[in-house]
Amino acid sequence: MTIQFDCPYCTSTLKVPDATAGKQGDCPRCGTKLVIPNPLAEGAQGASVSPAENEIPPAPQPAVEPSPTPEQSVVQADDSAVEPAESRPMTSMTSLYLRKRRSSNLGGILLFVFFFSLMLGIAGYFYWFYGPRLEGHLVAARLNSETAKLEQRLQSSGLELSDEMIQAVNLSLKTVPRRVKSDLLEMLFYGAEKGGLNIRLKPGAKTELVRVDLMGDPALMDYISKNGVELDQPRLVEFQTELKRFYTDWYQFLETGEAMPDLIHYRNKVGLNSMMGGLGYHIEARVNNKIYPCVHDDFQGGLYFLVPKGTLQFNILGRKMENGWTPFPGKYVVQVTQQYPSSSE
Repeated sequence: MTIQFDCPYCTSTLKVPDATAGKQGDCPRCGTKLVIPNPLAEGAQGASVSPAENEIPPAPQPAVEPSPTPEQSVVQADDSAVEPAESRPMTSMTSLYLRKRRSSNLGGILLFVFFFSLMLGIAGYFYWFYGPRLEGHLVAARLNSETAKLEQRLQSSGLELSDEMIQAVNLSLKTVPRRVKSDLLEMLFYGAEKGGLNIRLKPGAKTELVRVDLMGDPALMDYISKNGVELDQPRLVEFQTELKRFYTDWYQFLETGEAMPDLIHYRNKVGLNSMMGGLGYHIEARVNNKIYPCVHDDFQGGLYFLVPKGTLQFNILGRKMENGWTPFPGKYVVQVTQQYPSSSE
């Protein structure tokens, strides 16, 4: 004969031998200690029987084995701890209540997540339509094509390279400067008289330099003030990594006489990166659906672009990065209206 009852905590249906009636054990599902009901003792309370008939002969304590059915059994915890049953097995109504309570808790969590997402969406909507907009019109001035040029001294500190390697490369480029020339731009790598490595940029045969004035858009200036450092991080990492590789490759070229490093690659990754800030790194010019780079940031509210000669209007917008993201969300129409004095700084 077996005793069947429900665990009052997890509502699992349990089966145990009748010899364990009235003893304490652990529920195999939730681990809760519970008292095994004694149906014989409960039935004896309402009947008049002799004490001899009411006695239960002692029986050996069998090991509790799992039932072959999906129902689970109680694991007996202590043979000596025998306590009378104080509560009746959990009814099916109580089990149903506990299940409904769990469902109610889950519904509350889902409702909270829904309303939280709704509030975020409303906040984003109002920011998009009523917050600062990075779009509009800017003005630019072209530099004199005869004298327009930009120069930048490269900082080699912090590259974790030997002084011997850096000085050998700088001296080599002082003796024989290296030039990269195309229709877009002309860039010269040359060693300085007082040491170090410099970059000089000039427009190509079919382009001209224009300076875009960012001061005319307060929202854009505020965006730069708040996000400039973050925007500059990927540019700085790329510049330092590629400059170190440039010195290493060029020193190997000097030592072995093997093929010269790819100067077009280093023109883009080292030369242009050395002249820009974070915003210039993340934007580009579009003229007749063709892309033209930002080449300089003077950190005085001016960005310099190379565009086709005679351009009167172009767009600037975010540049798509290699990871597929476009961090800068703005879009501006630029009118080229006047001539700007060239600068060598």
